[in-house]
Parts: sequence; C-alpha cells; structure tokens
Amino acid sequence: MKLPKFEPSEAILSGETTDIYFARTIDILRHEALNPVATVEVFSSRAGMLCGMEEVKALLARILPESNREVWALAEGETMEKKEVVLRITAPYQSYGLYETAIDGILAQCSGWATAASQCMAAAQGIPIISFGARHVHPSVAGVMEYSAIVGGCTGCSSIAGANLAGVEPTGTMPHALIIIMGDTVT
Repeated sequence: MKLPKFEPSEAILSGETTDIYFARTIDILRHEALNPVATVEVFSSRAGMLCGMEEVKALLARILPESNREVWALAEGETMEKKEVVLRITAPYQSYGLYETAIDGILAQCSGWATAASQCMAAAQGIPIISFGARHVHPSVAGVMEYSAIVGGCTGCSSIAGANLAGVEPTGTMPHALIIIMGDTVT
C-alpha cells in the first residue's frame, strides 16, 4: 500500500468543522494579541491500530508556520496502547488551536476503522478479507473508511475512492441487480 496524498477540505481549513469553543478561543487570543508557543499531545483512549495520521500531517502542513514548529507522530498503521501519545505538536497556538476537533476526529474515526479491520483479520486467521463497508457509511467518508480498513490489514476494498487512496485496485463481485437483469448466473 502506498501512502496517499490527502488534501484538507475547505470546510476543515475554514474552521467550519470545529467545536465552537475552539473558534471562540482563537478570537479571544487574537483580541488579546496572545499567541504563545504551546505543545498539545494527542493520545489514544484505547489500544488499537493508528490510522489517519497521514491525513492529519497533510492538514498540519497547511496550517502550521514554516518555522517555529515541531511535530512528532507515530506512523500510520502502528499499534498503539491505551493512553499512548500518538501525536505531539509544538507551535504558536493560534496556528493549530482551531483544528483540534478535526485532528481528534480524523484520528479517532480512522483508527477505529483500522482497529476493527485488524481484529477481523486476526479472527480470519489468514483468510483474505475485502472491505465492503462503503454502503454502510456516508459517501463523504466512504473512501477514508475503506483506506483505513486496508491500513488495518484488509487485502482490498470495494469503493473506487478507498482503493485510490490506498493505491490498490478496487475489488468486488457483482450487484444483485445484474443477476436479476441477466436472469441467470450460470449461462
């Protein structure tokens, strides 16, 4: 699997997806002309497989200043223990404070999907598993969900978007509609 090139959406970059108290905090700090260099640590609430870090790093590349910043992170696909620090950012607070909601959400959701896939793979004991989860999530997250499943160990995924992110070919069989339309699966 190749590491994808993520591009943060305008909704994330504008702060539209953040919790309001982060936006209010940034407004207050701007009004008071305060922008201290601060360190934030993001930790795992449970053990599992880390995923979403490449997307978070793409966001940080867009929002953090060129200098006066330090980022440390566990790698995509690494196992993480409960309460383990997976990301540490040191930079002027106003550069990243607005994005804590997005960072936490990306890591929580992607790591949850990757961890579930990893658990399925362990239970399958070597039998290949293909993710067909796209039909069960909102289409705007289907690609990231299936990419996360591949990070978690799935051998493939059904959605074109997920396969593109993971650098693999999409996998699947045929829909019921094709069988009904064709009238027969044998001849």
